[in-house]
Amino acid sequence: MKAFIFSKGLYCWARQSGIVSERAVESTHETVSIIVPTFNEARNIEQLIRRIDNALKGNSYEVVIVDDNSPDGTADLAERLSQNYPVRVVRRPRKLGLSSAILEGFKKSSGRIMVVMDADLQHPPELIPKLVEKIAVENYDIAIASRYVEGGRVEKWSFVRRVVSKGAIALAHMLLPRTREVMDPVSGFFAIKREVVKGLALNPIGYKMLLEVLVKGRWRRAVEIPYTFRSRERGKSKLSVKEVFNYVKHLLRLTEFRPLKFAIVGASGILVNMGLLYFLVLLGLPIYLASPIAIEASILSNFALNDVWTFRSRRSGEWVWRCLKYHLSVLLGGVVNYVVLLLLIMPGLSYLIANMVGILFGYLANYLMSEGFVWSK
Repeated sequence: MKAFIFSKGLYCWARQSGIVSERAVESTHETVSIIVPTFNEARNIEQLIRRIDNALKGNSYEVVIVDDNSPDGTADLAERLSQNYPVRVVRRPRKLGLSSAILEGFKKSSGRIMVVMDADLQHPPELIPKLVEKIAVENYDIAIASRYVEGGRVEKWSFVRRVVSKGAIALAHMLLPRTREVMDPVSGFFAIKREVVKGLALNPIGYKMLLEVLVKGRWRRAVEIPYTFRSRERGKSKLSVKEVFNYVKHLLRLTEFRPLKFAIVGASGILVNMGLLYFLVLLGLPIYLASPIAIEASILSNFALNDVWTFRSRRSGEWVWRCLKYHLSVLLGGVVNYVVLLLLIMPGLSYLIANMVGILFGYLANYLMSEGFVWSK
């Protein structure tokens, strides 16, 4: 496979646009690989490659098509197109998933800059030069085509689809702190330096590769470029109930299952609280004294288990300081629990149901405080 070196044409374009100086442009020489996973994209692949070629006219590049044995002949068509365009086809024996196809593309490509995009024409190839320029010229580590920065948008999405997309991003921001500076961390169209992922054990689920890169990758600077995510012209959308399930599973795995561990520890704290309270009252201690002792015992128990299990990989500073911060963090959860309870019983809801909802909100507040304050990175 040829190594296609990014030529001066792009640099001249950047210089003429006034973005960078002539010296800065001419001193940058990069190899660019465009990685395109495919499955049944025969109706789109020719137009996609032609548009990539037009976007990078006068410049050298490589397109790495990773095909999962498409029954519609996508790989065969891409092979024929390779006679006229710098295309390499990687054939896989069966449908192994989009994310694993991207990883295969990383391995088989030669560029120091790698662009990831879909073949369904929802990602405009005309944006590739801007993504590459941000890395090659402005030295960003990651450049993301974003639907949610100013100037970006989506076309013809239903209300449900918009809610699902925004909900997915909210969950990512909530559970994965490294994604919070990116408005569209679930974008499928982005460019990275090879060093960002070189040597890393990436194992994403579903098709949200960028999340894995943002959480595990070696990067300092990321930039988002607005674009319009258009409706798919041909073929079938990837979004399904299975993909939603895979997304949630992926989030939990990237958090090292900390929310589930935190919930298990919380459940053990309830047993400590209730058991000790019962024992102290049985010994004759007044309830107003037994209750705070039981509560404090459960707090200390929860802290110890979270410190050695849930957040073990994120511990920093002195044990006493972490314990103090944990006490401050669970105080907020207690207040949230109490306020939610009061708000829900006012319209006449059963206090047991209201308290259960309050506990859930309190758990969420406690987890967020623990993630972002007690065991923050």
